[in-house]
Amino acid sequence: MPGAPRTLLKALAVAGAAVLAAAGCGGGGDAGSGGEYNLGINAELSGAASSYGKTLQQGIQGYVDEVNAAGGINGHKIKLTSLDNGGEQARAAANATQLATASKVNAMFGNVLSSNCSAAQPVAERYEVPMGCISVAEPNPYVFSIGPDNTRAASAMFDAAKKVTEKDGPKAALVYLNTLTNEALAKSMKEQAGGAGVELATAQEVDLMASDVSAQVTKVVETEPDVVLVTTTGPGMLSVLKGVRAAGVQAPFVWLDGTGNFASLVSSKDEGVYAMNVYALVDPAGTESGVKEYIGAVEPAIQDAATAKGLNDGELVIGYLAARAFGEALKSCGHPCSGEQLKTHLDQTRLSVPGVVDDYGFTPEDRYPFKNWYLYHAVGTKTTLTETLTASPAA
Repeated sequence: MPGAPRTLLKALAVAGAAVLAAAGCGGGGDAGSGGEYNLGINAELSGAASSYGKTLQQGIQGYVDEVNAAGGINGHKIKLTSLDNGGEQARAAANATQLATASKVNAMFGNVLSSNCSAAQPVAERYEVPMGCISVAEPNPYVFSIGPDNTRAASAMFDAAKKVTEKDGPKAALVYLNTLTNEALAKSMKEQAGGAGVELATAQEVDLMASDVSAQVTKVVETEPDVVLVTTTGPGMLSVLKGVRAAGVQAPFVWLDGTGNFASLVSSKDEGVYAMNVYALVDPAGTESGVKEYIGAVEPAIQDAATAKGLNDGELVIGYLAARAFGEALKSCGHPCSGEQLKTHLDQTRLSVPGVVDDYGFTPEDRYPFKNWYLYHAVGTKTTLTETLTASPAA
């Protein structure tokens, strides 16, 4: 990603100094001191990752609208401010500053790309505003991971490889995206493959903006793998699948894109595709209380609430779960709630949303809320749970 232009950095520095001089303390300390709680979204609402950013926004908006319709939290309604970072680090940092100083948010969400989360981290820490990021590359006192953590998927992907091949020592080919979290995952898999009983025959990196994956496909095909492990976007996975199948390789695919965006697989009718997710896919006909609560919240915010594809699109569930957890923390914190206070309450908040996720929450030692990976066999719109796998502990 390009760095920030000097003029932008200089402008941010001047603006930040002016705010500090006028207010004395950061946005998190005074956030919500009026009649509302303030939440912010700093996400990729345009650009290559926009499908993820927009569905994240919809999930959060669904929760906020439902809460406000019921009278708010502790009698205080939520004001939600959304800013588009366009997938750019400089804009992610600038948006975080605007949300913390001008909007005085209690908390902010977003950053599908780990590099954008990293760019916004100094702002969150400076102004003491808890921030939920879809992808987190390094820990920070004010950063909470709200999306699937690919760095914790190595052992689960090896277990999935054995499950789908029915072999104790399968030969695997890995294709991974060149984001910070996926590069960390690839490094872990290379280091752990032998000990896990898996032969990692090749590991091919793909650029986020790449439209041609033929070179990587060629390397995969040359190894004659038993299984292909892919951690790219949905369209990227389908491109690799198409190329490998065209070369006559019928090995099963295990896909992890870091979002569980199963909707992107509906165009594939390939019987050999499996996908990993951090929550149970929402069934529109589900009778569990958590499923009904989730559908009731997001239904007004999305166009297709009658199908599994619509209800599990992109970051929709991820956004709802994160907003609900932060909302519960605000409820226990009271009003007003400083950033430091909210951080403490978040570390004590645990959610159970039956039918979606049984145990979701953070601790001071581990700011990652998910405990499992769910392996699904995915053929078009039909998904079947194959195995529940344990997430690796924090490194």
